[in-house]
Amino acid sequence: MTWWRFLAAAELRKILAFRADFWVTFIGQALVQLLIARALWQSIFAANETGVMNGFTLQTMTLYYLIVPIGQKILTGENVGFLSREIYDGTFSRYLIYPLSFFQYKATTYLTHSAFYGIQLVLIFSVYNLLTGTTGFTTLVPGILLFLVAAFAYMSIAMIVELLALWADNIWSLMVLVRFFCLFFGGGYVPLTFFPETVQRALVYTPFPYLVSLPVRTTMGLAQTHEIVRGSLVLLLWALLFHLGAQLIWTRGQYKYTGVGI
Repeated sequence: MTWWRFLAAAELRKILAFRADFWVTFIGQALVQLLIARALWQSIFAANETGVMNGFTLQTMTLYYLIVPIGQKILTGENVGFLSREIYDGTFSRYLIYPLSFFQYKATTYLTHSAFYGIQLVLIFSVYNLLTGTTGFTTLVPGILLFLVAAFAYMSIAMIVELLALWADNIWSLMVLVRFFCLFFGGGYVPLTFFPETVQRALVYTPFPYLVSLPVRTTMGLAQTHEIVRGSLVLLLWALLFHLGAQLIWTRGQYKYTGVGI
C-alpha cells in the first residue's frame, strides 16, 4: 500500500470511529440549515409575488441550500486549526522526522475529509432526486471534482493563515474571518446572482466565486461548459499561487518553531 493510501485509510478510520454521532450531527446541521433557508426564501418569493428571482425558483433555491452546507464541509476539510493546534501543543515536531513533507501529509488527510463529504453529497443528492423525481446525476461528477479542486485551493489559503501560528499566539479568529470571506463572497450564504453587478464583475478576478458558487451551480446543472472549464483553470491557478505562498511562509517560519515530544 502506498503512503497516501495508508494515510487516507487511517484518516477514514478516525472519521468513522464515532459513526452515529457523526451522522446525527451532519444530517441535523444540513437539515436545520435547509429548513431555515427554505422558510426564509419562501417568504421572500411570496413578498415579491414572483416565482423566479435572479434565475432561481423556490425549488432550485431549495436544492442550492441543500448542496451548500455539504459543499462547505467539502471545502473546509479538517476545519479550523488543522495546523495551528499542532504548532501550539508541540506535536507538529513529528512532521520534521516523517519521510514525507508535512504538506504531503496534511494535503492527504485534509482531502480525505473532503472526499468523504463528497460521498455524502452523492447520497444526499440521490435522495433528493428520488423524492423530487428528477434525474440530474450527469452533473454530479463534474460538480464533485470541482469541489475537490476548490478544497485544495481553500486548504492552501488555510495553510497560509494557519502557519502564522509560528509567529502569533492565536490565529483562530483570523482563520474564522478568512472562512467567512470565502463563504460570503463565494455565494455560500446568498447566491452571487443577488449581488450588485459591479461586485459580481469584480469577484470574477478573485478565487471566491470558484470556491462555492461554481461547484454548487455545476452540481445543479446551472453552469455552462465553457464557464466550468474557465473556472477550473482559474481555480487551479489560484490554488497553485496559494500553495507556493504557503511553502514560502513555511520556509521562513520553520526556524521559529519550537516544540517538544513526537
